[in-house]
Amino acid sequence: MESNRNGLTELFHVDWDIFMTATHLWLQGHSPYGALSPENAAGAFAYPPLALTWLFFFTLLGPLGYYVWTALQLGGWWWLAKDECPEQIVLLCWSPFILNLIEGQSTMAIALVLWAAFKARQRGLLWGMALAWTLSKPQVAICPLLWLLWQDRGSPQRLRLWGGIVLGGLLLALPPTLRNPGIWGDWLTSLAAYRGRTLQMGAWQGPSVIVFAVAAYLWHRAGYGQWHWWIVATLFPQGSFYVLVALLPALRPRLGPWLIGGLLLAAVLEGPSSVLFLPWILAGHALAVWMIAGGPHGVHVHNKQATSEPG
Repeated sequence: MESNRNGLTELFHVDWDIFMTATHLWLQGHSPYGALSPENAAGAFAYPPLALTWLFFFTLLGPLGYYVWTALQLGGWWWLAKDECPEQIVLLCWSPFILNLIEGQSTMAIALVLWAAFKARQRGLLWGMALAWTLSKPQVAICPLLWLLWQDRGSPQRLRLWGGIVLGGLLLALPPTLRNPGIWGDWLTSLAAYRGRTLQMGAWQGPSVIVFAVAAYLWHRAGYGQWHWWIVATLFPQGSFYVLVALLPALRPRLGPWLIGGLLLAAVLEGPSSVLFLPWILAGHALAVWMIAGGPHGVHVHNKQATSEPG
């Protein structure tokens, strides 16, 4: 029991502390991309420099920053889900959702802004600036963003949208660039070292590729689609399963035994982040989201039932 408590204590806002440490180091004139050390956790920070601009405002809140950040994510999530899919309330029991909040991660926030942009009827300058913010974590944002831009290729506001992305990117990039013009080189150099310090693997690496392939086939067979979200959540190499929250814009839980089974499977898919276990954990979570979405009772079955109803 004591070891479990210690584990939860170590996870509690651990990533948020890394964000804040990196930002404080930058404000003090040091590189946030230095070597990993027990004293300040620098080096675990791999976000592009434009993230430092908005993280600065949270440093002003001190210890309250983590709680404000968590509240913003929860509030934004429920504002988006309550009308479109109120059944998502059950995801409060979903382990990737819980882990994202406990660690103070940013994946959920990035996904929520992208979700809101997809829901918007028109996307102009301001939406472009908001989308530029999502590039703070490009591995989460780039695939949905490219799909959104492709969808808007014929929109009369597409130039405003593109202009907003450029303007927002410049505004975010300007402060760190002016403070240290070489910071972009530091970031690029640190990426290779980051991979050496942090284990990142894909669900398709090793024998777990069988489970991953089955999960992909079942997702396709059920007709859930939304592949731009599924790819981000399951295909890219990761160090933890919290990245599954990138599927929130596409995940529509269906109450029933498949949902319960999926939540239980996700709850037990934990273990040491090792070369042996991590790919299996990630692949298992890809299977769990198929179960949470309704398992074999997918979009095709749902649509068939809807069209057979009288009226």
